[in-house]
Amino acid sequence: MIIAVSRSPLRLLVYALLAVPAVLLAVDMTISYRWISPPETTDVVVGQTTDDSGELVDITKGVLTDSGRAERRRDLLLGAGLFIGGAAAIVWALKELSRPTRFLIADDEGLLVRVDGLRQPPRRFGWSDIAEVRSGFIEDDGIDVPVLSIRLVDVEQVPRLPAGGYSDPPWLHLYSDEWDQPAHQVAALLEYKIVGPGSTEETEETQ
Repeated sequence: MIIAVSRSPLRLLVYALLAVPAVLLAVDMTISYRWISPPETTDVVVGQTTDDSGELVDITKGVLTDSGRAERRRDLLLGAGLFIGGAAAIVWALKELSRPTRFLIADDEGLLVRVDGLRQPPRRFGWSDIAEVRSGFIEDDGIDVPVLSIRLVDVEQVPRLPAGGYSDPPWLHLYSDEWDQPAHQVAALLEYKIVGPGSTEETEETQ
């Protein structure tokens, strides 16, 4: 049996939906100014024309003031940042929905765990390298975060600065709040592969 864990599709949809207002705001503050106040301008006479009664009337045009030019530069800079960030988030979310990144894969040989960043290949741990698997919570910035905790036989195998996790030799704690499967279910499946069928050993929660 192969177990594969990736990012929750619901969370990806939330990321994409949150990025849409950023893109719309970027368009508004650089082009339409429908919701954002436009930069300060002053009316300058650029010519004259004759109205329906035959009288001469001035033709005016709004010209940016010094403050208005500074505001316009600010809007362009912020708008560009919002647009690039929002568009990148939407593209990334759609990519992850169509081709999800696997954080953890369990097969007959052991575990493949992505702990060195998304640009690095997953790290392989054989089943003989793993002593125990638990699910639980650890505190991160005052918040209890769900984790999948893996105790390795060789302390030297524990990554020093794991991406998406916390190192506490001999334990490797993987943050699971974004996973598409709850950590306790994954822990039960992995523990089953470690101890084998027929064992009465149960997983415990890591405090």
